[in-house]
Amino acid sequence: MRKPLKILSIIFLIVFVILLSLAFVVGVFINKTLEKETNEDLPFFQSIKMALTLNFEGENERQLKENRLKEQHHHISIYYPDDFSELIPVTKETLDWAINKNEEIFGTVKVKAVDLIVFKDKDELNELSELIDISGFYSDFDKLLSIRYNYKEMILEKKETPLYFFQKSILHEYTHYTFNRMVEGSEFGTSVYPIWFQEGISEYIGNDKAIVEYSDFKLVPFSQLVNGEQWQTARFQEGANVYRQSYFAIKYLIDIYGEEVLGKIIKESNSTGDFEGSFIQTTGISIQDLENVFLNSYK
Repeated sequence: MRKPLKILSIIFLIVFVILLSLAFVVGVFINKTLEKETNEDLPFFQSIKMALTLNFEGENERQLKENRLKEQHHHISIYYPDDFSELIPVTKETLDWAINKNEEIFGTVKVKAVDLIVFKDKDELNELSELIDISGFYSDFDKLLSIRYNYKEMILEKKETPLYFFQKSILHEYTHYTFNRMVEGSEFGTSVYPIWFQEGISEYIGNDKAIVEYSDFKLVPFSQLVNGEQWQTARFQEGANVYRQSYFAIKYLIDIYGEEVLGKIIKESNSTGDFEGSFIQTTGISIQDLENVFLNSYK
């Protein structure tokens, strides 16, 4: 009996060594891939943690967190400067609003841990996002929500305009987070969806309970609002307002087909990988048809 047991032990040891070697090789590959993707020197075990959690945390982000206070709310870790402390209650209330509104439109979505970093300094936010003139952004690679605040006293006094912009920023960025949770299980991810559609949904939820009056703007063809580069260019076109344009496009769809139409388009697109075809299948109209008619009822 001893000899078979000895052979079995050797086999288990060989298998263990092979698996350990394979895990190491995969780990090195992950480490090198993430270093190339992020242009940072990453410790081996940090890169493994990132891969397991699907949450990249760069050096800049870590430093920002270290210099802030932290508050946990559901699956959201809020990192904020001292000056922001009095706004934590309204921040949590708005996050609950964002969670509930997204659930109302899209149903229950499986959540993942996400960080919310609050900025007072506009340049600091722009530097982290590598974007210009923004009030917030969401990075799914980093699992990171970011917002900027000012007029703290007016927000605390619940002055309508400062409070609206503060809450809208949270609602908008959290909706980007939810959208990514809805598509991450699909084969195609967010790449299927034009930016105007993603931003329009976030603007629609960002303006929940608000009345958005139509004001004239230059219409940018939806074919020029498909990817991030096009969107950033169009943001600064004279006379254009691509956020407002995308908002009214989504609002038109909801006014005609109901809020459930958004989830139907996303579900179909996740399955087919064809946004425009799924859009036609769900609504009966093309993107060009939408472009031709969506503003008529708001002018």
